[in-house]
Amino acid sequence: MNIINNPWLHLILDRPCIISNIASIARLCAGTEVVLHVCGPLVFEKNDKTKWRAALDYFEGVRIHFHLDLFRCLKLLNREPWILENKGSKILWSAPIQYGDIFILGPESGSVCSSVCKRYRNRILKLPQPGPVRSYNLAQCAAVSIFEAMRQLMP
Repeated sequence: MNIINNPWLHLILDRPCIISNIASIARLCAGTEVVLHVCGPLVFEKNDKTKWRAALDYFEGVRIHFHLDLFRCLKLLNREPWILENKGSKILWSAPIQYGDIFILGPESGSVCSSVCKRYRNRILKLPQPGPVRSYNLAQCAAVSIFEAMRQLMP
């Protein structure tokens, strides 16, 4: 496994809106050596590192890429993604995760782009949600997903 040129995992954020979530996820990605892709228009200036408080100490160690949209990112990565949605048909840990896989998380206020969900409808996963919540926080979903991938792939 060549983490520099061939990362063990890619995490895509589709149109994220809350910078503190993105910063927390960036810190998580630095610590787990996951490549982070942020897709869509940003609601903040990406070069203003004062907005990245949760990741500031680790920002230099994050492999983060910004893309105009999800479609361009997926075309570049050229691999079928796993999509995490609260209405997925399979539980995350039932997915056979492989080195180099891609996870897509949708925006805090909605879902991953519907055309992407339709195209990869057999690869939509969910986290168990037995309690009375509408959904989990984006950064929590990223952490659970990354650590499940680690559990399956790392010795």
